[in-house]
Amino acid sequence: MNQETDRLYPNPMTTDSKVQPEILPLSTSVFTVSSPNAPRPIPLLLGPDNTVTVCPFCNNNIKTSVRYKSTTRTHILAVLCCFVCCCCCIPYCMDSAKNADHYCPSCKNYLGTYEK
Repeated sequence: MNQETDRLYPNPMTTDSKVQPEILPLSTSVFTVSSPNAPRPIPLLLGPDNTVTVCPFCNNNIKTSVRYKSTTRTHILAVLCCFVCCCCCIPYCMDSAKNADHYCPSCKNYLGTYEK
């Protein structure tokens, strides 16, 4: 290599370099940023049925809409029903064997799940 290429592409393995890396102190400042559209932290007490509460997203007083969802527990109950009475569809017909997902009827946002 000649001098011009050494200037353009210095070899990082050489120890003649006089350049030392600058060490900066770490900052310990904590910044809290809040958005005016961020949902308020309201503890939601959700049950297996519709619940009256305040939506943390749209701040309306609402009665939640509930969608029931089959879970692993529902499938296990279906297998047990199949062994006991040969009718495995019973847990799928009962809402009490499923989790209840709560949604806001106004803004359609998910609010939480009541797990059984």
